[in-house]
Amino acid sequence: MYTLGIETSCDETSVAIVNRRKVLSCETVSSLNFHKKYGGIIPEIASRKHLKFIGKVTQSSLRKANIELKKIKLVSVTQGPGLIGSLLVGVSFAKALAFSLGIPLLGVNHLFAHLFSPFLNRRKLNFPFIGLVASGGHTEIYRVSDFDRIKVLGKTKDDAAGEVLDKVGRFYGLGYPAGPAIDKLFQEELVDKSLFRLKKKEDLSFSFSGIKTRAIYIYQELNKTKKIKALDKKIILSSLQYTLINSLINNLTKALIENKISIGVCGGGVVANSYFRKVISRIAKKRGFKIFLPEINYCQDNAASVAGIGEYLYQKGYKSSYQLTPF
Repeated sequence: MYTLGIETSCDETSVAIVNRRKVLSCETVSSLNFHKKYGGIIPEIASRKHLKFIGKVTQSSLRKANIELKKIKLVSVTQGPGLIGSLLVGVSFAKALAFSLGIPLLGVNHLFAHLFSPFLNRRKLNFPFIGLVASGGHTEIYRVSDFDRIKVLGKTKDDAAGEVLDKVGRFYGLGYPAGPAIDKLFQEELVDKSLFRLKKKEDLSFSFSGIKTRAIYIYQELNKTKKIKALDKKIILSSLQYTLINSLINNLTKALIENKISIGVCGGGVVANSYFRKVISRIAKKRGFKIFLPEINYCQDNAASVAGIGEYLYQKGYKSSYQLTPF
């Protein structure tokens, strides 16, 4: 069954064609360059760029998949969470397309689509599993019995993991988004574990605002007496990434043990981090866990995972009305 997926929750305009979880095409255009000078995503700009790109990206995805529009049997679209203006563009386009073709429409959760991303291209689905979504906007842990039976076990109380890396990195002159730049300069041998400490807690929640504030405070204090050196910057940012990544992995490990589940599934932009992938693989081998990670290109927001989870849920009997609205 050919499913067309649409993702417009933030700055990426993405359209994909999926058939039985095999990705035939996934075309994505980002408006990121228009936001960089502001140091973050400007919702109004993102919405306008979605309006400009979505038709062209859809045509491009159909061409790449070598599929005629009349062969599409389902339209799956990100319903939320995300920027409301951006979501409105995608949902409105999806409704019009599905209605004009006389085919079913299904709105899906953007975060759950991230959890589906490791199962694209026909990798076998395994339930139950513990899911971790770590991105610029969200950091949450779930117990997943099926993709229509998902329970939140813990989430961030303040900043998302990716948000902290981006904001602190920008402060240190790495531009926006800064997460990939921090990952690139990271050196584990430079980590100073005394710089950033997170309070121990009994639950599976996260709180990163403290280490974000401390990183900015350190920068300001160093700059009072001298220009911050490149080595100082590497030590501070390596230590920040070390603390944040290990917090994610520790909570995931704790959730797996407490729920007596051996399968972990991770998704979201932070999961592309090379140190995260290295450490989670090491922990999995040591403890006998089976960890599923997406391909790097499916860590970012993408329509392939939206199409994939939409196809899966539709086959379980789910569909939306043509009056679908974002959440």
